[in-house]
Amino acid sequence: MRVAIRQLSKAYGLLWALRDVSLDIGPGERVALLGPNGAGKTTLLKLLSGLIYPTMGEIELGGERLHQGAHGLRSWIGFLSPHEHLYENLTVKENLRFFTSLYGKRRDPRETDKALDEVGLASWAGSDVASLSSGMKCRLALAKWLLLEPKLMLLDEPYGALDGSGVDRLESYLEGLCQRGGIAVMATHHVSRALSLCSRAIILHQGSLVFDEPRQEPWESFQRAFADFLPRGERWSS
Repeated sequence: MRVAIRQLSKAYGLLWALRDVSLDIGPGERVALLGPNGAGKTTLLKLLSGLIYPTMGEIELGGERLHQGAHGLRSWIGFLSPHEHLYENLTVKENLRFFTSLYGKRRDPRETDKALDEVGLASWAGSDVASLSSGMKCRLALAKWLLLEPKLMLLDEPYGALDGSGVDRLESYLEGLCQRGGIAVMATHHVSRALSLCSRAIILHQGSLVFDEPRQEPWESFQRAFADFLPRGERWSS
């Protein structure tokens, strides 16, 4: 699958959150989507997910236009964010069963158990989601996408609630996804970690695309070239 973004723009009233962005992302790519607050990162992810519609431009997934109701396209997309919707009055396992049925996918109970084990939540399967910490809820959201198997995985600041073990599990999942020909696009302020994980770096600033390059070797030279595109006065966490 390929993602083609053509002259994509999004306005909220008089404010342009995204301006004339064009990108091509191929199978197996892991893209770090970087930029300061208000750069347009989350807006781009929401457009890619189909949650919002562009003011101008278009997105194609596998040659089909995303926002024109192409059959089944949204089932290809996963979106992991700090605001992941989970049902707190249901148990961990009930949440997974509900989401897989909602997406029209039937999973053997052993697959559900395996997904929970992979994210370190096997012993919490019967617990209400309301009793989980924010990091554990993030792990549960990851288990959901393990079962749903999207081809395009979008991540909005995924590191915030995760501990070291959770980060390792997330990055292992992304590596496997891309080895199978999937695509991962991650918006984050953790520049060094994102660049070490991803094969390509994109920087947005004030809604515009200002940098788009594959990760290069030697690593130190790429870091210096990348730093030249940081907007003046802006510093992001590493």
